[in-house]
Amino acid sequence: MSVMERIFQSRTVRNDAFKGSWEGPFDITITEPGKTQRFSRSLTTEEMEAFNDRLKTWGEKVRSALPVSISAHGIGGKNLKRNIRNTYYYDFGEIYRLGFSFAREGIFVHKGVGRGYVMRGGVVFKTSKTPGINRWPKPWFNPVVESFIPELEQIIKDYTETAIVNSTRIYIR
Repeated sequence: MSVMERIFQSRTVRNDAFKGSWEGPFDITITEPGKTQRFSRSLTTEEMEAFNDRLKTWGEKVRSALPVSISAHGIGGKNLKRNIRNTYYYDFGEIYRLGFSFAREGIFVHKGVGRGYVMRGGVVFKTSKTPGINRWPKPWFNPVVESFIPELEQIIKDYTETAIVNSTRIYIR
């Protein structure tokens, strides 16, 4: 594989949804003690391509379940549903990190913050002077991803026993 093909393969389509945000990206990393195992597996391309296809299928299942969760929580607007994207990062032709990107408004809806409401220490505070509380957290992202994590772990375990799944950065906090 040439250098240009490797560079092209490692690039992903990203929008500016998280520009200046401390939240994103929301991704899962597959790490190993060394890169030697990943390189040696890259020599058998059929198994590696099957693994990549299984990961992409898993990502598509999660991505298709997220708009359903958005609708179930009664979140209006089509912008958030349209902007959900899968991102894949490659090393030696193998996917080592996968994630999701979406419109920044998804973070605010998930946490229940926005104009007149801020989060301090994990608690939502009202800063506007209007009476009543009009915003509530609508956790549309975390529960969906949590339900699919065991399947992802099984896919990775079937491919390699030495990999570690780091899913700490996938959740909205």
